[in-house]
Amino acid sequence: MLLKKLLFDNYKTYYGRQEIDFYIPKQIREEQGKNIILLGGLNGAGKTTILKAIHYSLFGKRGISDAEHKKLFSNVINNVFFDEGGRSCSVTLILETDSGEDWELKTQWNFDHNKRCINENREIAIRKPGVKIPKQAHIENIEAFNRFIDKMIPFHAAPFFIFDGEEIKDIIIRQDSSEMKEAIHKITGLEAYKQLLSDLSSMKSSLEQNLAKAVNQEKLKNVQEELANTEQEMETLEKRKSESIAEKNKLEALIREAKTSRNEKIANNSKSREVIIKKQAQLSTQYQIETEEFATLFKENALSIILSEKIVALKKRLKTEHDSKQRRIIQDSALVPYRNFINQLFDTPISPPLSDVQLSQIKSMGEEIWAKENNITLEVSNIEEIHDITHSEYTYLMNLPVHDRHRIVSSINKIEKLSTQLSDIEQELRTAPESVDISEENQKIDTLTKKLGEIDLKLRNIQAKLNRSKETKTNLLNQLTRVSDQNNDYADLTNRLEYVNRLIKTINQYVSEMTHLKAVFIKEEFASMLNKLFRKQDEFGVIEFDIQTYSIKLYNDKLQEISIQERSAGEMQMIASSLIWALTKASDLSLPMVIDTPLGRLDSYHRNHLINYYYKELSEQVIILSTDTEISQDYVDLMKNTSHRQYLLDYDQNRKYTIIRDGYFDFVKV
Repeated sequence: MLLKKLLFDNYKTYYGRQEIDFYIPKQIREEQGKNIILLGGLNGAGKTTILKAIHYSLFGKRGISDAEHKKLFSNVINNVFFDEGGRSCSVTLILETDSGEDWELKTQWNFDHNKRCINENREIAIRKPGVKIPKQAHIENIEAFNRFIDKMIPFHAAPFFIFDGEEIKDIIIRQDSSEMKEAIHKITGLEAYKQLLSDLSSMKSSLEQNLAKAVNQEKLKNVQEELANTEQEMETLEKRKSESIAEKNKLEALIREAKTSRNEKIANNSKSREVIIKKQAQLSTQYQIETEEFATLFKENALSIILSEKIVALKKRLKTEHDSKQRRIIQDSALVPYRNFINQLFDTPISPPLSDVQLSQIKSMGEEIWAKENNITLEVSNIEEIHDITHSEYTYLMNLPVHDRHRIVSSINKIEKLSTQLSDIEQELRTAPESVDISEENQKIDTLTKKLGEIDLKLRNIQAKLNRSKETKTNLLNQLTRVSDQNNDYADLTNRLEYVNRLIKTINQYVSEMTHLKAVFIKEEFASMLNKLFRKQDEFGVIEFDIQTYSIKLYNDKLQEISIQERSAGEMQMIASSLIWALTKASDLSLPMVIDTPLGRLDSYHRNHLINYYYKELSEQVIILSTDTEISQDYVDLMKNTSHRQYLLDYDQNRKYTIIRDGYFDFVKV
């Protein structure tokens, strides 16, 4: 990763819109060996503002207490600009990832007329290689943004690549803290091994849970037996249902016979009753016809009536998918000549050869041009084809009949009406004057009707039990399918769990050995850099990196451990720099270094060694913020040979703001 630009828009001491170009081309870095960007200025000119702006653009409030945040960012708007009526300011950091993407991270603050911060907004724009227009997003979920940033620039690595040179000793002072140990483990990659073991443990738990859900042959047998019992129960209920229906039909026939006998007596008694009986016969016939028609109608159309809405929705979805598919086929057919041409073109050798990305871009742009020249509309369908059916299946489904429920409702209403009319006529016949005794027939009809009601109740109970048994059978069949599948997976899950256990054991051994190798590598790199930086290391004994605790230990000439905090600030800076060197080399991260005032406490000897042996090899991009107290002729000569760009942070005492100018060394000469 490389930092490309930092843009200030009326931020703190920087008035107006100003920018710093950090980018060092690869040719300059490799051929000329220049990897340093130098920014210099007097104390108070805004060097620390640059360092903290880079850190805040990347990591925001993380690692900053509420009190510190209020102190650092409650008054970020430039005073001159605010007095002129301005009410917003911003910082924009542009960086280039290892994959060649440009990330633009913008943070903007808005203020009211009392200079109180109203809100803070963050935006990110990402431009992929070869693409002119970036994808932009307003950051609403800061936690999601933090996770996104950490994938490339881990927050725990910040103390090792963005730091104050004079406070670098804090790395040594805090080396025994849990936070520092955790940061060292993460930056050296050891945390990744722990995460790998955690992932394997999660996989093991998942396999164990799935294994617990899987079944053996015994459970499969139990489900099969339960299904057999249910089917036997259903067979018994169906038999009882048939017997009850037969008995019901017999009773209905007896009732009709009794009514016929009674009606014959009534017909012989009175002309008026004869009319009533005739009407009753007509209604009975009509009632029977309507009942039979309803049974036939319901049997033939019940399913299509119940599923009418679902069938309509299915037809609509199938039609949408079919039309989308036809449009895609037509579009693909229209592009066949172009694709044949472009494939023949790409088969022809090209010198120098084009990259896959370039070939893909040519093919895509050519397709758009071809479509435009031939009046072909390129459509991007957002319709997901979720139905995989043949043409005959599609035709069948599209021709499914759809019936509404009005016909069924109308038939039911007719039957109910006829039933009511028959009841009324029955009552009319009972109350009509008569000379013959029909009490025997009426009593017989009542008795038979009562028995018929009992049979109907019995039938409803049998049907309810039968419905429950059918539901139980369906559930058991589904369970049998799942159990059969699980039974097949049982052996596979057992084998996979065994493999995962063996892998965890192997990874544990690997992590143990790799941890030791990492520690030894850090120790060697630390000692090597320490020897390069120090002029007289033996004057205060031996400095070592403890591979067991990942910490630095200092010994006197009698090999007795002494407090590292008793050393001078310059010595601690050299020790801490060597530790950062070792950790950086042991890490897989490729990060720029941003260092504030790194040479202030050092003599010329250690400055030369730090620049020549340390900063030149530390990273592909080292940004040094320097004060005038560090400037000497040797310093100027060294920086001219190693720095790609130099900037002067020129603070205007009268206007009370800083201007970023080119040519720091010209300022030094003056």
